Amino acid sequence: MMNLDIVFRICNIIVGCFMIIGGLFTIFAGGFPNFIRGIFCMLFGIMVFGFEFRLPAVAAQHVSFMFSFFGRGIFYIFIGCIMLNYYAVAIASGVIVALVGIAFVILQFVPRVEPPPNMRRKAFDDTMQGYYNDAPSDYPTGQPGQYNNAGSAGYYQQNPTNPPQQTYNVGGVV
Repeated sequence: MMNLDIVFRICNIIVGCFMIIGGLFTIFAGGFPNFIRGIFCMLFGIMVFGFEFRLPAVAAQHVSFMFSFFGRGIFYIFIGCIMLNYYAVAIASGVIVALVGIAFVILQFVPRVEPPPNMRRKAFDDTMQGYYNDAPSDYPTGQPGQYNNAGSAGYYQQNPTNPPQQTYNVGGVV
C-alpha cells in the first residue's frame, strides 16, 4: 500500500492556498461582511498552511478538530461554503476546498487509510506535552478524555488537602 502522507500534506497545503485566494476574492466582493469573511478565510488558510510545517501548542489547544479527517473535513466544507460568492475564482476556490472536505469526511470512515502524522492524535499529544506542566497530575488539563466521568468524585473530593473554602449561610444555619 502506498504511503499517502505526502499526498495529504500537499493536499492540505493546496487547500490552504485556495483558502487564501478565496478569502482575497471574497474581500473584493465589497461590503463590510464580505471583508470580515475574507479576512477570516485568509487567516484560516494561513493556519492550515502553517499546520503542515509546525504545530504551535497555543493554536493546537484550540483547534483539536484539525487532528482528524472528520473534523478537518467539516472545517473545509464550512470554509469552502463561506468562500462561494460573485467571482469565478472565489467560487472555484470554495468548491475545491469543500470537495476536499467531503473527501476527508469520507476518509474518516475508510479504515485502510491512515491520516498523515500531523493529523494523528499523537501529533496533538506531542504538541501539547509540557504545555500544562504547572497543573496537578490529576487536574483536568483541557485535553479530550482527561475530564472526570459523570458521577465521579471530582477534583476537590479526590484531593482532600485542597478542599474548597466555601461556606453557605442558609436561614441562619451555617
